[in-house]
Amino acid sequence: MSNLAYEVQRQNQQMMPKPSKRPLISPTVQTRGVTKGEKILWVSAAVILLAGAVWIIANYASIYSSALSNQKLEQKIALETKKTEDYKLQVTELSAPERMFKIAKEQGFKLDDKNVKVVQN
Repeated sequence: MSNLAYEVQRQNQQMMPKPSKRPLISPTVQTRGVTKGEKILWVSAAVILLAGAVWIIANYASIYSSALSNQKLEQKIALETKKTEDYKLQVTELSAPERMFKIAKEQGFKLDDKNVKVVQN
């Protein structure tokens, strides 16, 4: 009898499937490597991001350069405007009638009221 029990036990063991050496992992939980397409997408996104950053910096630099040149031009305009106003003031001072009469007397001219003509602007 002991022999018979031993044979039944052996048959049960043969019918049972042997456990596999690999652990069973469900297909949804399985980890997989990064595919070639994903790598291409990540690289292209990085390149686009980098190009956008360079473009923004270049635009900022050109705007800064334009603002600087505008400021220099405004300074030149202000300087020329001041010179023009100074020249106008100088012309007004030099064309004063008292000054002309003084210069005329120094050069020997005489004022004759009969020969004086009034000119209006």
